[in-house]
Amino acid sequence: LLAMLVVSWLLPPLVRIFSSRAADKLLLHQLGVWARVTLAIMGVKVESEGPKPSAPYLLACNHLSYLDVIILWSQLDGFFLGKSELVKWPVMGPLIRAAGTVFINRTQRHGVVEAIKGITDKVDEGNGVIFFPEGASSSGGEIRQYKSNMFQVAAQSELPVHLAVLHYATNSKYNSAENDMAWWGEMSFVRHFYQMLTFDNKLARVKFLEQTVPHADRKQMAEQAQRLATEQFDPLHQFDDIERGTDVSFTA
Repeated sequence: LLAMLVVSWLLPPLVRIFSSRAADKLLLHQLGVWARVTLAIMGVKVESEGPKPSAPYLLACNHLSYLDVIILWSQLDGFFLGKSELVKWPVMGPLIRAAGTVFINRTQRHGVVEAIKGITDKVDEGNGVIFFPEGASSSGGEIRQYKSNMFQVAAQSELPVHLAVLHYATNSKYNSAENDMAWWGEMSFVRHFYQMLTFDNKLARVKFLEQTVPHADRKQMAEQAQRLATEQFDPLHQFDDIERGTDVSFTA
């Protein structure tokens, strides 16, 4: 898996010499293949419903885990907005940067301004940009407040914001989606990742909403996006979406 990601990292820069858009298209295609293979190996079944946006687009999604990025890459071609701290991750940091991620440094005065420029450039080049307006992953008990600064680009442009809602579930007797699929708080990444690989029947469900958030003031857009997402969200402590005894492991 790491080798596939490295290839996805190295090949597009060579193509970029001739065409930036072709390089982006190639990179996103490779990331999509990598994501689908990764989920298959991890035994995570993905169900999706609703119309997927076509590039260029902006898409806001609730945030539950590092899995979210892989899930969405398996469904969409798009670049992500991420925290600048991700660059410091060993091994994965440089790869996350190479994946075309737009970073936001929340400790610097001009961090948001620079992120807005990065997002605008991606959209102007005909790409989709995906962001998590909650700002951090959660246990999935509720949709947390959507930060309005995440909607600044949409407020400055004529693009509506598309919405997606993620939900995880498992019917494992000894594991829960809240603690063993969602990644939040002070959870260890390595321990959580290993634990998740040890049990079967893992389901990720992503719902693409038909209704978009139209151009408006950024605070109004954030409030409307949060309201619409909340209406479609199922808290992770609700396990009735998988019938006990039903195998939801990946099937080709």
